[in-house]
Amino acid sequence: MACYSLENKDYLNFLVDAFNREIEGLDGVEVWIHTCWGNPNMQKVFTDESYANSIEIYLERLKGDVWTIEAAENDFKELPLFGKYKNSLKKKIAVDVISHRTLQADFPKVIAERIRRCLKHIPADKLVLSTDCGFGRQGFNRHLAFFKTVGILMARNIILKELGLPERYVPAADEKLAWDQLPDREPFTHLQPLR
Repeated sequence: MACYSLENKDYLNFLVDAFNREIEGLDGVEVWIHTCWGNPNMQKVFTDESYANSIEIYLERLKGDVWTIEAAENDFKELPLFGKYKNSLKKKIAVDVISHRTLQADFPKVIAERIRRCLKHIPADKLVLSTDCGFGRQGFNRHLAFFKTVGILMARNIILKELGLPERYVPAADEKLAWDQLPDREPFTHLQPLR
């Protein structure tokens, strides 16, 4: 942790205790701890964000089952922070592998490479694939959000195959279920000619 004054350290301890008390008794549910770097209309609020000063708090002191981190926004530069915890993680880590601030859909091969980078620092059984927060607010294009999130599922299948695990069916990527595909038949054969 960075150098905090005793007053700040006491306040931080108070916040940790308050969070842990708030979720007491939530047995049988998966508690997610969300961290966010801001999203006013897809704009960046902070610069040089880092989990370095707080990683021990989130991983060791806060109760919870999954910690979400934004990663795509800063090109995954925080992943090495998890190295020393790799073999002792008590929580799952939801790593955001796509950004809501780019207006292009991410190709599954690109997302798969990001997942490989995550797996160098976080074991597969502790890794949850997610998006940088922001898809649910302030008018992000629904079609683009759809293609970006389906890309995560398709990339996951690339990685599952590499790990020798069975791929999972992705209905949203099944061309037979696409709503904009025409059926295989002669067009307009059921129409009678106009006279």
